[in-house]
Amino acid sequence: MTTARESEAESASPEGRPASGRDMTTSLGLPYTWFVPAAAAVMVIAYLVTPSEGMTAGFAITMAAGGLLMIVGNAIPGLNRIGGGVILAILAPAVLYAYGLMPEHTATAISDFYSLSSFGEFVVAALIVGSILGMNRSLLIRAGSRIIVPILATLLLCFSLFALIGWVTGYGVGTMLFFVVGPVLGGGVAAGAIPISELIAQNSGGDSADYLSQLVPAVVVANVVCIAVAALLAFVGRKRPTLFRNFNGRGQLAVTDKALPVPIARKVAPADAVHSTVVGLFAAGALFMVADLIASVVPSVHTYVFLIVLCAVLKVFVPLPESIVQAADLWYRLVAAAFIPAILVSVSIVAIDFQEVITLVHDPIYMISTVAVVLVAALAAGITGWLIKLNFIESSISGGLGLADFGSSGDLAVLGAANRLELLPFLSISSRIGGGLVVLILSLLGPFVL
Repeated sequence: MTTARESEAESASPEGRPASGRDMTTSLGLPYTWFVPAAAAVMVIAYLVTPSEGMTAGFAITMAAGGLLMIVGNAIPGLNRIGGGVILAILAPAVLYAYGLMPEHTATAISDFYSLSSFGEFVVAALIVGSILGMNRSLLIRAGSRIIVPILATLLLCFSLFALIGWVTGYGVGTMLFFVVGPVLGGGVAAGAIPISELIAQNSGGDSADYLSQLVPAVVVANVVCIAVAALLAFVGRKRPTLFRNFNGRGQLAVTDKALPVPIARKVAPADAVHSTVVGLFAAGALFMVADLIASVVPSVHTYVFLIVLCAVLKVFVPLPESIVQAADLWYRLVAAAFIPAILVSVSIVAIDFQEVITLVHDPIYMISTVAVVLVAALAAGITGWLIKLNFIESSISGGLGLADFGSSGDLAVLGAANRLELLPFLSISSRIGGGLVVLILSLLGPFVL
């Protein structure tokens, strides 16, 4: 049986790995004993001979490389606690290519696959449609109405404060918002940095891939800082649980006796799962085309923004059949599980200039600002949540760190460090809805600050 909507509060190990029966010795659905030799064979062939053009070889190479790097990164002690698999998948291919350790024909095959198939657009559309339509409506309305306040306050403060800092320091308002604040709070690479790079290209000209390499360092550094802050909050919560009133909820977000709703896992027959993913694929494509049509009439606003708004309106105001909700959710999970490693590898080759990454990491304003955005987000969400009767630590993690981490993989790492896995539904809202709001805000600001 296939899980249509896994419990958003599923248990996980202290290392941030789910432990709800999911086999952690598999990759892309295959046991390591099968996947590793097959993926290694694909990579050897890709290195020795020029791969065929098209999606077939493109998918095989990127999924093999991404899967192997995720396995290695998640197996390295210490690194696996800070999203090591994602970090390796997004950086290692760029390093190999930069130092001549990847053949030109292999890099070209990956680049052509990503560019000619619009792979990034395919994945982002699936993530947006699936993440919003596939959410539990009751959770979105009831829990979302609580956590949305600290999310909005955090976004308002971060954008305002760092715009001012960018102006005062001469770093530039647009540079600070689009290259630091946006990627940090955007929810990761696929749903955050990629759409933001396209917004920059739309407003400033040039190729979005050239901008993406300038956004990735902020995403990676922010995720590491998020995990450190989560661990610090958990430590202080243990040592001083009553530091002030409603400081530590011990995993409970709201200061009430009534718990907010958490989705319940349900099982779907494999045949129904196949039908659902087909519906989810079509729904994502159809809604993307509607959003793209609207964007052609209002070209100053990016297609992704209209797609986010369209999905949100449908979810809240239209009584969608459960079959469509299930389809959107399954398609989202399939894309996230199968194609996120592949798109990270693709982006690494297409968009990341490793020498530029090193230059940015050595830029003190860039690095200090990146760390500061995470710290301000955590404080803003904690204080705002506390004012509306949410517990400080839980609100800080849910509304602040949930915005600034990698997304779903970052959520688990953050919650593992904080030992508060029951908050996963609320970090999901921050990553999905909050990340969408970041893209929306930047699309509105782009014509004025870029």
